[in-house]
Amino acid sequence: MKARLLIILLFAAAQAMAQQAVVNKQRHFAETVPAGNYSGIAWLGGSRYAVVNDKSATAGFHLMTIRTDSLTGDIMEVRADSFVTAGLPNRDEEGICYVPQTNTLFISSEQDGEIVEYGMDGTLTGRKLQIPDVFRTAYSNSGFEALTYCAETHRFWTTTEQTLRADGKQPGIKNKTANRLRLQSFGDDLQPKEQYWYVTDSSDVQGEKGNSLLGVSGMAALGDGRLVVMEREVRHTAKHIGSFVHVKLYVVNPPLHQPGEVLEKQLLTEFRTRINVTARSFANYEGICCGPPLADGRRLLLLVADSQNQYKGWLKDWFRSIVVSD
Repeated sequence: MKARLLIILLFAAAQAMAQQAVVNKQRHFAETVPAGNYSGIAWLGGSRYAVVNDKSATAGFHLMTIRTDSLTGDIMEVRADSFVTAGLPNRDEEGICYVPQTNTLFISSEQDGEIVEYGMDGTLTGRKLQIPDVFRTAYSNSGFEALTYCAETHRFWTTTEQTLRADGKQPGIKNKTANRLRLQSFGDDLQPKEQYWYVTDSSDVQGEKGNSLLGVSGMAALGDGRLVVMEREVRHTAKHIGSFVHVKLYVVNPPLHQPGEVLEKQLLTEFRTRINVTARSFANYEGICCGPPLADGRRLLLLVADSQNQYKGWLKDWFRSIVVSD
């Protein structure tokens, strides 16, 4: 009886947490946003954002204008204003965060496993986060995607998309296990600080045909020490029909744990996008950040999807906003 009551209470708590988020309709802006491979987003203040493209011709970032409704958080306009670059080769750049104290951006790369600082003119400053050696064991194309910075706590946060070689095997269509990830923080001195374990959900894909990619693609710092972690599973079928992306947003609170512990997580919300006979909403969300607060004080999250350059006309460059109540 006690065990059953505990399960009911835990379910009720999860449901209450999930009800604190409003998921707005995803939108695309074909006339003002060129086809791309948008993989990360950072709020610069006002309606200004920096968006990274993991397959741009050169390393750098897009400056975009994103206007949202101050009452609902719904996205009203997205406009790509310019691409800022120093002309260096692209590094498979995935995550991006803004540091207001220095007015600079840090961008993570899956190609070289580095997280380096850019000036707002696109030039490299020569500074970078000092990555612990264990992260050098990342599997190919499964390194740093998630990156965020919290000005209030003076902490950078990152993790790899999937389990490191040092920590086990990756999940897959035939290996439906969870990722065991190292959630790593860095201080303003760019040195590594606290490290925690984060365990993703396991795959819920049925069968072993096609393929599945399960991992953490983004994080957003809320300002009070908590983090929103974006888990997503991308399911590809051989002929596309039936493919989907399942996104789950979880909240973790590292200050409530000792370094080295497994972080408890609470479901904030989840949703699916898909390709079937009647719908092509499929959106592989890779970037997430906090945006401006709404008029009533609620928090706004902005998400951006990687369309693989609008792959074969099937995909679109989707943006989505989610409103969060404390």
